[in-house]
Amino acid sequence: MPPCGKDVPPDKTNVETLEEVQYSKALSLEFLNPSHSSPLRRTSFNAATFNLVATVIGGGVLSLPLAFAKVGIVLATIMMIFAAYITEFGLYILCSCARRTGSDSYMTIVRSAFGPGAEIIVTSILSIYLLGVLVAFQVLLKDIFAPLARAFIVHFIPSSIYSPGKNLDAIVLAFIISLISPLLVKRDLHSLRHFCYVGFFSVCVIVVSIAIKAYQRNFLGEIDHYPTYSGKYEVWEKAKVLYFTDDWDNAFFAFPFIVLAFLCAFNVVEVHGALENPTRTRVRSVLHTAIFTSLALFEVFGLVGYFYAYDECQGNIFLNFDASDKLIIVGRLGMGLTLMFGLPVSALPCKEAWLSIFPQIQKWLKDRQLEEETESLIRFESGISTDTYSTFNPSPSKSDDEKLLIDIPELIHKDSEHNQVINIIAAFFLQAFAFVVAISVPGIAVVWSVLGSSLSLLIGFAIPCACYLKIRQKKGFFRTNNLIAFLLLLFSLVMTFSCTKQAIKNINS
Repeated sequence: MPPCGKDVPPDKTNVETLEEVQYSKALSLEFLNPSHSSPLRRTSFNAATFNLVATVIGGGVLSLPLAFAKVGIVLATIMMIFAAYITEFGLYILCSCARRTGSDSYMTIVRSAFGPGAEIIVTSILSIYLLGVLVAFQVLLKDIFAPLARAFIVHFIPSSIYSPGKNLDAIVLAFIISLISPLLVKRDLHSLRHFCYVGFFSVCVIVVSIAIKAYQRNFLGEIDHYPTYSGKYEVWEKAKVLYFTDDWDNAFFAFPFIVLAFLCAFNVVEVHGALENPTRTRVRSVLHTAIFTSLALFEVFGLVGYFYAYDECQGNIFLNFDASDKLIIVGRLGMGLTLMFGLPVSALPCKEAWLSIFPQIQKWLKDRQLEEETESLIRFESGISTDTYSTFNPSPSKSDDEKLLIDIPELIHKDSEHNQVINIIAAFFLQAFAFVVAISVPGIAVVWSVLGSSLSLLIGFAIPCACYLKIRQKKGFFRTNNLIAFLLLLFSLVMTFSCTKQAIKNINS
């Protein structure tokens, strides 16, 4: 013990620790956009949670029974819980990146972390992914409405007048796209944002309807046959419950379906930006409640679908039911309407992403040129290089105002964005491409397996983790969230390779 009454010398270790703490707090500054007290933050906790749940639940849920049939109900449940956990973590670190950088969207986070070059690459990835989503929406629309049209024709139109053939699917899909074509060229679809809630309630109706059908089949024996895609019926065989698959190829096939069902990385930053009192605890609670509410609904949907069709589950569970089934038709129509009006909502960011790639490249090249010219000018004026003048010769005809125009990338973007001709042409070609692919693929399982195995893992996990590690690199590597982000980054890259390989193998076979 020090002598009584004498000054105690400061503990050097404690001083350094205090300095480290202060430095760490300085690095933890947050830049909320909008600000914490902004009037733009008007979304309550419950509204934000439900918005996120309604965003998560979409057409991907219709393929979950197939995932259960492939890997078994135990392994599928484990995969669901794991997917929910990593999804919640991925969403949280995206919100954390937004708070650190003042970003208000997924793409601005990427630009803040890695610069405009990375933004171009990620925009290209998103463009391809969103085009795949358009294909998926059209496949689901075809699978939902074509059987209804076929049943209507068979019951009400004599076969001597018209007999539905293989081209009926393409005709129905083309008719649906033509109905919603005015919406496909609009630039503002804010009024359609509430249709995701129709999808949520449709899924709830479908769960109850399929549960009743599963009860009728397993306990009452009332259902002894099922429809095939060709319209014929086959007799149910007594099915054996699969708990855990012994074929790991099936696991690599099913995991992307489950991950894709939870994907909502594009929307979480906007939800975070509208949340009232956006403390970290409150944000975590919103994410946790939304993701695990979705998990509960997905788990029930997968189980009731599996216990109805067992190993006969198709990529779209509606294909396991007769089109005239009155118990299922309400949910079928609700999901069909959701997808109909969800197609323009998904087409808008897809179109904007494709149209923004070239302006982003132009801006990146001009910024690099401007940086090189500025650096050369600084060298010349500081006398570092006497040869600079011969290489750097700014045009005397350009005024400072003209140079400022080069620094405004929005001009090029606005020129293309407000050009109605380009807008219509882009919408037409994107929908035409999606239409050709949609009527060519054998089913939605092919589309989901490709999107889920490759792009969704990159967009949902690899890119957010890379951005988080880059933005927080000065905080030190050996922190819990940094370590989890690093492990999730490695896991997502390995699974992207493995699942994509399996998807290609399945397509070839």
